[in-house]
Amino acid sequence: MRSTICPKCHSRVAPSDVVCMDCGADLIDARHDIVEQAKKEARGPSGPASPAAAVANPAAAGMVLPGENAEEKRLRIFDKQEAEKLRAQRPAQAVLIAIALVGAIVAAVMAGNYLKQAGGLASLKGLSVKEIKDLGLNVFSDPRIMFLTTAFLALAGLLCVIGELKRLLGTNCAIACVDAGETPNLIHISSFTQAGLLIASFFAAPLGLLLGLVFKFSKDPDTRTIGGLMIYVSVAALGVLVLNWVWSLASQSLPQPKAAPKELQEGLSLLRRLV
Repeated sequence: MRSTICPKCHSRVAPSDVVCMDCGADLIDARHDIVEQAKKEARGPSGPASPAAAVANPAAAGMVLPGENAEEKRLRIFDKQEAEKLRAQRPAQAVLIAIALVGAIVAAVMAGNYLKQAGGLASLKGLSVKEIKDLGLNVFSDPRIMFLTTAFLALAGLLCVIGELKRLLGTNCAIACVDAGETPNLIHISSFTQAGLLIASFFAAPLGLLLGLVFKFSKDPDTRTIGGLMIYVSVAALGVLVLNWVWSLASQSLPQPKAAPKELQEGLSLLRRLV
């Protein structure tokens, strides 16, 4: 037999019970009060709700089911609405997983090619900050820089794949909980996805800035938050490139020190030998 909930202590009671065995509350009066309160909520400031709408969707008219309090009614409506949203989001999540996986594979292949051009991992030991500054805006012409950039982009794509797979699994679990009449867990953007998006925003700043602006106009608060972070990271990366370019121009415009005369160099060399 289907059980209901006591409005006072929230313990399970039978539909035929008139008194709660746990707290002694009068279930008949309590249910009557709930129905009256639901009717007041259904009227609202603009008058009574449409009878046809109340019959078609009692929850939309503010009605509480027998043995259900206002909080349980809110959760029931919320769960059903969220389940429909999650069902609609699943195809988009699958597409994002496919895009991130393809991007990670392409970036990994490009990283391997640039590593071969650079001469292997040993070539990375000779990379210095001064050399990067001297390259200026031509920093991406160096295969070592391109290897690091594409390698981190491959890592970003892999993190996004893991995060979206985790999110898709959570979505399926939440929908199953709603179908079973249970309260689901809220689904948020995975920390793996957030890390991947931020890494991609730094090493592919124009794309990160564009995606960040798109995410910033989303209705989802989590998406707006990560969009703002992506904008900050992309702007910081572009700022580093501009500063590097300014440093390179400034270094080229400064007068270069003249070499010492050949006779002076020979004399200093002889002096060092004598000492």
